[in-house]
Amino acid sequence: MKEYFRYFKWMYIILGAVALMLVILHVGHWGIARMFRYERTNQACTTKERVFDYGDVLTDQEEDKLRRLIAKREQQTGCDIILITLQESLKEYAREIEPSVRYDEFVRVYAEQFYEEHQFGYDRANGDGILLVDNWYREDDGRIYTWLCTTGRVQDKYSDAAVNHILDNVYRYVERDPYRAYKTYINDFYHDMLGIQVFQIYVPGSVPWIIGLISAVIFVICNRRSKKGNKTTTAVTYVAGMEPHFRVKEDRFLRKSVVTRKIQTNSGGGGGRSGGGGGRSHGGGGHSR
Repeated sequence: MKEYFRYFKWMYIILGAVALMLVILHVGHWGIARMFRYERTNQACTTKERVFDYGDVLTDQEEDKLRRLIAKREQQTGCDIILITLQESLKEYAREIEPSVRYDEFVRVYAEQFYEEHQFGYDRANGDGILLVDNWYREDDGRIYTWLCTTGRVQDKYSDAAVNHILDNVYRYVERDPYRAYKTYINDFYHDMLGIQVFQIYVPGSVPWIIGLISAVIFVICNRRSKKGNKTTTAVTYVAGMEPHFRVKEDRFLRKSVVTRKIQTNSGGGGGRSGGGGGRSHGGGGHSR
């Protein structure tokens, strides 16, 4: 065990230092978050509601908990945070607004229209905010679609990677525990808005694999040097008379047979992403399940 630790002691020291740094940063993050209390300046918003559970996937108690959490996070981030669940096809609705819109963006059209109609935005109408639409209805193509709509400062803040990150975390829980999934959405957004600018960073999924590979290489190199020895046997050590004997084998070519067949092939193609809709500027992205 001591030898094993000796090989990896610097890695353990580095990991311990990183863990300590993360603890310190989270404490600092918590302290900074308590200092921020944004004042809402948008007087044009048509509703104070933030949780629209049209799909009826949450209990009344869960809805109330999410409303209280959203009210707290809105003050800390200075952004409107809206959640919508649905249980209906958006095909006719979306294609009435954008005739050529694809299945995977029906929810985008709905999200952008909903945001603009209610004039959400913490600072002004159609200003800073985020809206998640999770439609539990399985469209004609057999998929269930979700869209994260970003506006104003949130649109500038969120890259494609950040959008995918938050949606991946929602999808991790949504099927078995919708409340936990939507709570994750709210808290992840709060951490993203305060964390990336202050302390938070994204760790790519390949990092653990790289660390494991480096550890394995170091172990093999160190172990090979310490265990290297001399050869104690040769090719004839256990051969009688210490003289090798070889049987002579011969391959003889007899005949050749060639068969030809025509293979039919089919060609296929793919598609790209399309966008549009809405009178204002919005960002975001979607997932399906």
